[in-house]
Amino acid sequence: MGVLIGSSEQRKRIASAVLIVVGVIAAVAVLRTVALTTAFDRFLWEFRFHTIERPVSGDIVVVDIDARSLNELGVWPLPRRLYADLTDHLAEAGARDIVFDIDFSSASNPEDDTLFAAAIERAGNVSLAVFRQAASAEQHAGEVVNQPIEQFLNVAWPVVVMVPMETDSRIWRNLYGFEINGNSEISAAALLGEYTGDAAGSFGIDYSISLEQIERVSLVDVLNKSAAPGLFLDKKVIVGASAQELRDLFPVPVYDVLPGSVIQALGAETLLQNRAMEVRGEGIAVLWALLVFFALLLTKIEGWSLKISILALCAIMFEIGAIAIQKSAPVLVPTASSHLILLLAAASIVLRELGFHKFLSHIANVRRRNSERMLGLVFDDSFDAIVVLQNDGRVSAASQMARSLFQSDALVGKPARNVLPLELVEEALSVLADPGNRQPVAKILDMRLDDGRRRFIEYVVTRSERTVAKSKKLRDMEIEAVACLTCRDVTEEKESAERLAYLARFDPSTGLFNRNGFEEEVAATLKLARGTAQEVCLVQFAIANFDQIVASLGFSYGDQLRETVAMRLKSHLSARTTWAAITADVFAGVFRCEPDQDLALIESLQEVIGEDYKIEGARISVQLKFGYIVSSGDMTPEHLLKKSGNALAKVRRNNRSPVLRFLPEMDAALQRRRQLETELFKAIVRDELHMVYQPLTNLADRSIFGVEALLRWDHRELGPISPAEFVPIAEENGYIVELGAWALNRGMKEALTWSSHLRLSINVSAIQFSRGNLVATVGEALQRTGFPSDLLDLEITESLFIDETLDLKFAMEEMRAFGCSFSLDDFGTGYSSLGYLPKYPFSKIKLDKTFVRQSIASKQDISVIEAVLHMARGYGMSVIVEGIETGEQAERLRELGCKYGQGYLFGRPMSSANLQSTLLNAA
Repeated sequence: MGVLIGSSEQRKRIASAVLIVVGVIAAVAVLRTVALTTAFDRFLWEFRFHTIERPVSGDIVVVDIDARSLNELGVWPLPRRLYADLTDHLAEAGARDIVFDIDFSSASNPEDDTLFAAAIERAGNVSLAVFRQAASAEQHAGEVVNQPIEQFLNVAWPVVVMVPMETDSRIWRNLYGFEINGNSEISAAALLGEYTGDAAGSFGIDYSISLEQIERVSLVDVLNKSAAPGLFLDKKVIVGASAQELRDLFPVPVYDVLPGSVIQALGAETLLQNRAMEVRGEGIAVLWALLVFFALLLTKIEGWSLKISILALCAIMFEIGAIAIQKSAPVLVPTASSHLILLLAAASIVLRELGFHKFLSHIANVRRRNSERMLGLVFDDSFDAIVVLQNDGRVSAASQMARSLFQSDALVGKPARNVLPLELVEEALSVLADPGNRQPVAKILDMRLDDGRRRFIEYVVTRSERTVAKSKKLRDMEIEAVACLTCRDVTEEKESAERLAYLARFDPSTGLFNRNGFEEEVAATLKLARGTAQEVCLVQFAIANFDQIVASLGFSYGDQLRETVAMRLKSHLSARTTWAAITADVFAGVFRCEPDQDLALIESLQEVIGEDYKIEGARISVQLKFGYIVSSGDMTPEHLLKKSGNALAKVRRNNRSPVLRFLPEMDAALQRRRQLETELFKAIVRDELHMVYQPLTNLADRSIFGVEALLRWDHRELGPISPAEFVPIAEENGYIVELGAWALNRGMKEALTWSSHLRLSINVSAIQFSRGNLVATVGEALQRTGFPSDLLDLEITESLFIDETLDLKFAMEEMRAFGCSFSLDDFGTGYSSLGYLPKYPFSKIKLDKTFVRQSIASKQDISVIEAVLHMARGYGMSVIVEGIETGEQAERLRELGCKYGQGYLFGRPMSSANLQSTLLNAA
């Protein structure tokens, strides 16, 4: 009877095991229908390729048409003559086979195609790419064959370069060959891999072959013959594109993306090493997995965890065995189905031994423990300091941040009054005592730490409840209120806000008000002055030579100078004046004063601020300029700043006086200046500009040999505008570059219409050198107009030499190469003129009219003129004297040796037409 019972139980156990195994097999079959096992297998194969590294044969070299080649060659498609040169270079270097993975299906120019065909024939071992691709929209449907033109096919071998793409859009296999136009053509990989079998079907690529070891060389290095000597000797060479913009790139396992030529090289390496990968062994792996699963179901071993460990070990052994097989033979073992069987087996064993409800309970307990652990970590690692207080005033919980903030490692269990600030404790206890649902309100606590540091703590107290057991009975529970105190150290935010508030009104370097803060102070001063007999004076002063100080000594000295100026203002002049730092070199002050008492403070300013400074051993002298305005209090702060700033700007342009008060009539001048600046940009378009020409004359016979071209502006509403007025405006806003270019082109164009070939002198500005490209402007004007460059004189004033950053000599030499000449204008009125003459390529000197007196009778004037003439002869230069107005002056200058002159005696500036009439009359 016992035997019968035992055998009955055993039959039930076997039947149950069989049913479970059948269910697992069915589940795996369903997963296979959705290609899950295929994706898993490919993942495992890629992992195995990563674990195995196989060296290359060394027989293959890839020539890359890479990004560097495209950049240096600068064209795509590449000319066929370059491919001809490449073929000749490879053949001369001893290449065994040459394969071009490049589309040659269309003709280039006949000359280049002939050169390439000849190079292929000379080499005798060249193969060209053949492939099929989907037809374009213009070709309607189907596929088209791309093969080399007949001229190339007559001398080269066709090879297939297509690669099949799998369902995961990656390249796992290569072709042995393919049928093209009814002929079975071998693939590039099969040709290079020395395959001699049937040119049909495909083979798996071995991606464990080390791609880094394949020799790759840039196309330009081969063309330049800079590749390593002997690199191509008896090697198989494949030429293809790897530059991203050429889009011959394919997704692959292991290496993510590879060029088509490199995939062909890997395919060739696979065949050379007899590593054409095959997929085998899935059935054996599945059978072993089922046998292990069935044995575990029948065994009497207790404990699901041990059985799962056995299944996991079995899965690991499958992979170790698959890797070992793949390393020794070209076999990819599909183990995905067997792994899924083991995974489902583990799930069924757990459910079978624990029971479904016990399993769910186990999962719930695990989740609860994980949640409690996670909440504990969140609580303890919170960026906020969190403290929980009980009804009795003791701390029941505290986060790590709380222990750090309140400088105590033992908060839990301590009375809150002993370890926390009293204000926080009182707030928490008041919340506990209030049963109502009052809204939590964030507050700021100003706290002093034991080390004296000041900290700002933002905190909020919330009331919560928890359920606790009064006794061991499960139903004997009660509700207990707790206070949760959440704190955050906002010291940095508070200090940053205070710092921003300070920076909004003060200059951080000097401690004076900045412009925003100063405008508020000016408004307050104006308010106090209204209704009184006092006036408000706003003064701005600038350190005119601040940029030179910084340039010579450095920025640190500039900062220290500003700080020292601010200290003097605070120490000596702050009794009734509010001071501000408006910009790096401009300071401003505002004060109330009695009528006609405004200059007293400015005089004090000149004395206190104008005194020399000693900074780090350097003695610094400052040049001060003052602009100020006095108002009865009816102006706004913005207007006071604007008008005093206008006065300062004007006095900075005028070196004659250091102090200027803003007067009402200056508004009209400033308004006119702004209007002219706006209108000047429209002058060329409106055709309001024109050129006039003043003759340059031979003093001996009064004949005209040249003219000086002068720019004039006749505004349609304002009338004629003096160059002395609009040229400085154009130089300040940089528009002189466009005006100068226009004047050059117009002057040359009109000069070509005159009956005589005259020299043309045109002034150029320093701004044309610094902001524009004067060399290009002159060159373009000469080319556009066709004016003879040897008749062009460019007049340069000595102000150009002040800016030492300009490479003036280089620019002048470039323009002299055009054929132009240079005149040094206004000679004798500038700086160190004699030093410029030998340094720069001048051919003429224009002596300023200030040396031409009414009679030229004084010994001093004669000495200066004779000295200039003697010096000019020494340097091989000619002299033109400006400002000749009388015949007596002209005759006296001629007697002194002057040959050329200019002035009203010979003609005032005139239009091109009037000059032409003058020339005709003289003829």
